[in-house]
Amino acid sequence: MVIAIDLGSNTFRVALIKKLQNGFSNEQIYEKIVGAARGLNESGKIGLEAKNRLFEAIAEAKSKFDFTKFKCVAVATEAFRVASNSEEIFSEIREKFGINFHIIDGQAEAKLTFLGVQNALRKLGINDKFSIIDIGGASSEIGEDGKFISFKFGIITFYERFKALDLMQENAKIYTKEAREFLTSLDNRLIVLTSGVPTTIAALKLELNYESYDPKKVSGYEFKNDDLAWFVNKLLKMDDKSADVAVGRSRKYSLIAGTLLLEELLSGQKAKFIVIDDGLREGVGAAYLQGIFQEIITKF
Repeated sequence: MVIAIDLGSNTFRVALIKKLQNGFSNEQIYEKIVGAARGLNESGKIGLEAKNRLFEAIAEAKSKFDFTKFKCVAVATEAFRVASNSEEIFSEIREKFGINFHIIDGQAEAKLTFLGVQNALRKLGINDKFSIIDIGGASSEIGEDGKFISFKFGIITFYERFKALDLMQENAKIYTKEAREFLTSLDNRLIVLTSGVPTTIAALKLELNYESYDPKKVSGYEFKNDDLAWFVNKLLKMDDKSADVAVGRSRKYSLIAGTLLLEELLSGQKAKFIVIDDGLREGVGAAYLQGIFQEIITKF
């Protein structure tokens, strides 16, 4: 078994991954919103508040997982690829917590996410060819096996750039143009939606809130195009306090931003859409247990 950590631009996710005869399973999971990309557009740095939230999350994870018994493999993504103080933060983490983070590029992130999704689909009995869309906090990964691109837009950076709903609606099409064209070039009969926006939409449709969220119920949810407008309208009708309960603290507006981006990406697609909770975290564990993790992060 291995402890796999995905430190995204918004969420810190940890899982204890076990190798099975026919794949991999999550034996224990933990996640927390740390918002690493908040303020990144303006400062070019991971902010002090985000750093403090991250350190609190790592301390919590260390209290829940047996880091002395299992190997830990940790990756960080776009916010840490671009922030000027990433190395300083990771040096402090190594010293304080004994965890060594690999800052991986967008191609490696997409490949590892694909592996995590593939394993989850197999557990659901789905072996069809598929594409992935993973809209993160500061970047978005799209592709199919052997063909991935990482795009420089994410739900936090997009929201912080425009803030107003009308401006986000005006600019979502512009921001996603290249990504939409790339997605259309793929063989899309099945598109898997992973990351916080689609999983939160699926959870709300299943009448789950942030505290009652269940990845096993969410994975396999068949997504409909009208789920997107439904979700935005639902959030806009909620006051901030109700939204904090429904979708998590301070997530309302970045989730609306992400939904507008996803709506543009899916526009015109005739594929079947499935939501999968598993992603980069699970892919990191699967790749390590297969002995291909190092090859993937150095290849791309």
